Amino acid sequence: MQAEIQRQAAENFVKAMGYPEDPRVRAVFLIGSSASGEGDAYSDVDVMIAVNTMISDEERLASLHAVGCHNIMLTIAGINNPALPVKSEVIDKFVFQDVWFDVSYHLPDQLQFCFDYVTLVDKEGLSSYLCGSSWSYTAEQLRDRAQANLRLLHARIYRYKKYSRREEWIGLDLSAIKNLVVDIVMVLNDRPNYNRHASRITQLLSSLPTKPADFEQRLVDILHLDDRAAWEQKIEMLQELEADLTALCKARWSMISLYDDIPAA
Repeated sequence: MQAEIQRQAAENFVKAMGYPEDPRVRAVFLIGSSASGEGDAYSDVDVMIAVNTMISDEERLASLHAVGCHNIMLTIAGINNPALPVKSEVIDKFVFQDVWFDVSYHLPDQLQFCFDYVTLVDKEGLSSYLCGSSWSYTAEQLRDRAQANLRLLHARIYRYKKYSRREEWIGLDLSAIKNLVVDIVMVLNDRPNYNRHASRITQLLSSLPTKPADFEQRLVDILHLDDRAAWEQKIEMLQELEADLTALCKARWSMISLYDDIPAA
């Protein structure tokens, strides 16, 4: 029932905004938990809009006001935000018909990724660039994906250690850390297409055949302890988390390495 309400709200929004007639709009997709049917009363409606050319902030704001949207926040995230699992020019957040929306705008080269989706508008057959939950991966592709995430996690931890040695402090990019961890656990669960925005880490961890002790609590602590006093502790926890994930991946694939100059034995 909730998914039906969210989908109807999305269809009403697309029609109100005139996207089917807008020559700049190539396609509109409902994504995330609303598309997968896993949304609840607290879920946002995630809409992805493929455009040939970006629509200006001024025009988007005026259009959103005109169709009755409120609590509008333009460009809350965009292409330079490393926490996002997909690339988009901007993401706007607002309320339409008493439902919270996250609407992302994507240029032609930002479309090739996999998640659950429902096509609302597709003028050029762009659905073929996307893949839903039936998409399958080879064992090698899953291993390479986990390895890529481990490498990025390792690089981030190294960067944080560098700041620590300089006695500098910055707020850690906690959303990016969580996305990397969740994606690795998704792959280990053989659920690589499960939408990352809607992923529930507790459920994913409980499905693992083996789970390191204190893994979930360590992740929770890492996500919540973000201040100067906890800096050194957080780096240590990140290293322990990385070691746990690396061990899980090696147990699954054995041949995996962080470095290209060291054999993946």
